[in-house]
Amino acid sequence: MAEAQIVEQVVGPVDLTVPASSEHLRVLRLVAASLAARLGIDVDQLDDLRIAVDELCSLLIEHAPDGARLRLTLGSDSGRLVVEGSLLQDATVAMIDPVSRLILDGLDVEWTTAAPTPSFTLAIPARSRSDDT
Repeated sequence: MAEAQIVEQVVGPVDLTVPASSEHLRVLRLVAASLAARLGIDVDQLDDLRIAVDELCSLLIEHAPDGARLRLTLGSDSGRLVVEGSLLQDATVAMIDPVSRLILDGLDVEWTTAAPTPSFTLAIPARSRSDDT
């Protein structure tokens, strides 16, 4: 069975909607890391994924109106874990700050934001632990 087929079987689309509050960042990180771990993603990539989810969700939460909800959608595309985040209410997100940009650029993930729309996409290749040897 091809790796992309395995990824599809392990990670179907998963939607998680929570109040847009920093109290829920841990849940978002845990869900993303749990699905990534099921793909066999190595420990360094898992750490990068957790940091990226935290930074990008924090950006949305920072600009969320009262009572807003944050949606995280996780799935696979061409052998990559893809995470999309968005606010379900109208909001405008400022440009990502330089420190967050520096942190995200240093990670082993692909990421984009869709300012002024309150959303982001990040992807991490589903490479196995043995790819680093």
